[in-house]
Amino acid sequence: MKNYIIRCFAAFCFMHFMPSLAQEPKRPNIILIITDDQGYGDLGITGNPHVQTPVIDKLAKESIRFTNFYVSPVCAPTRSSLMTGRYSLRTGIRDTYNGGATMASNEVTIAEMLKQANYTTGIFGKWHLGDNYPSRPSDQGFDESVIH
Repeated sequence: MKNYIIRCFAAFCFMHFMPSLAQEPKRPNIILIITDDQGYGDLGITGNPHVQTPVIDKLAKESIRFTNFYVSPVCAPTRSSLMTGRYSLRTGIRDTYNGGATMASNEVTIAEMLKQANYTTGIFGKWHLGDNYPSRPSDQGFDESVIH
């Protein structure tokens, strides 16, 4: 009887504590919001007294914000820099027309880095870094994409 009680207690402990040992540590969700044609001071969080952006302001207060940055005068080079962490000309992006907005296929994007860390990645909205293989979002590490 004593062995039976010990076995039951051991089984209970195993079943009770094993799930907590198997759980991965909680990783943060990452949401990167990129907008076009928006100045730094165009949001309430950055001091605009005329435009009310309460939801974005709340999200920004609970998040990491980029406050020091470099941008290109056109959108695609800036986007390629943000996706890769590299200067835009090194990514193959120089403008937004005549093939100048096709990112080199060997560039490692933030999506590819996040996939290596077992994140699921998606991009929704504007891509403009290449519409054909091997420069589509699915070729650059994104699991899901709804782009224009």
